[in-house]
Amino acid sequence: MFKKILCVDDDPITLMILKMAMKKCDFSSVVETVADGTEAVSYYEGLQQNPSIDAPELIFLDLNMPQMGGWAFLDIFRQRFQNNFPETKVIILSSSIDPEDIRKSQVVPCVKEFISKPINTTTLLRLKSEMDVH
Repeated sequence: MFKKILCVDDDPITLMILKMAMKKCDFSSVVETVADGTEAVSYYEGLQQNPSIDAPELIFLDLNMPQMGGWAFLDIFRQRFQNNFPETKVIILSSSIDPEDIRKSQVVPCVKEFISKPINTTTLLRLKSEMDVH
């Protein structure tokens, strides 16, 4: 089981499904959510200012969001936060079927996988197993 997950998505239904699926398969002790990349940047700024707070081990990141989308957040995460949180992995969870998005996700080292919405417990159990989390 992961200790903490951050879900970055503007769709409350997606977040609800994700939380329910995670609970069903004991995926994470803590699931935190933010609505877009801007909020995710603020979240990580807060973590940098308070190192006693555990950082998420995994981020589920949507690509298409208002204010700041997933790619913009990922660029900022890599530039400003990844050195302080090198163990954090990213799963792109998107409704995008653009082959360019999939290709782009494959060349970013912290991105472990591109998954199409909606996610299900089978996929979460596979991720938990592959990432050797128990």
